[in-house]
Amino acid sequence: MSATAFSALSQVGSVAPEAPHGATLGDTLWAIAFFAIVLGVLGLVLVEFVWKSRIAKTTYRWLLLFGVLVLPAFALVGSTGSMFEEMKTVGACNSCHVMNTFVEDMRDPNSPSLAARHFRSGAIPSKQCYSCHTGYGIFGTLEAKRDGLRHWVLYVTGTWEKPITFKGSYPNANCLSCHAVSRSFQRVESHLALGQMLAADEVGCHSCHGLPHPPRPMRADPPALSSAALQERR
Repeated sequence: MSATAFSALSQVGSVAPEAPHGATLGDTLWAIAFFAIVLGVLGLVLVEFVWKSRIAKTTYRWLLLFGVLVLPAFALVGSTGSMFEEMKTVGACNSCHVMNTFVEDMRDPNSPSLAARHFRSGAIPSKQCYSCHTGYGIFGTLEAKRDGLRHWVLYVTGTWEKPITFKGSYPNANCLSCHAVSRSFQRVESHLALGQMLAADEVGCHSCHGLPHPPRPMRADPPALSSAALQERR
């Protein structure tokens, strides 16, 4: 599909996802790590310089053990968990400037890409990138982690190829994990007829539903340009 045809497609929906309410899991884990660190440092100072002469030696040793081993363990788990949760956010993906074009397109109200259509419909209220690219998570495959490391090396060394492209094939399971159980999906006869082929990745969802991201000619780098901005330049 050409860039011109891609931009000319009409789209449905203009509702942006609603931000999650209250503290997130990442916020909670960060708070646990923060309070564990503060409590550990403050506790060790008090135990060593204030309470040492006032408490029994056994109590003193147990408090030191708690401050040196237990609280740091909570801090480590909280900080590591918070980091993993933060890596799932769109902001984390967008922190690499080579991803700006993809994020801007997703947020573009006029973009016909699958990512933008899902974003406008509110189908994925948060962590939009991670929800569709789950292979990079902590429970992802070794191949996904290998690719993630390769992406990091290419980014920090500035040796990536332009435009950014996806290596390999996108698994339909990422789409079907949400869509396969919906009635709107099950009512489409072609979905049922191609069920086995979709499950086996013999045919891709995007072959009928369009590109997930802008085509290569529209992937400006840098500065990133949205599809709407590129359309205005024509």
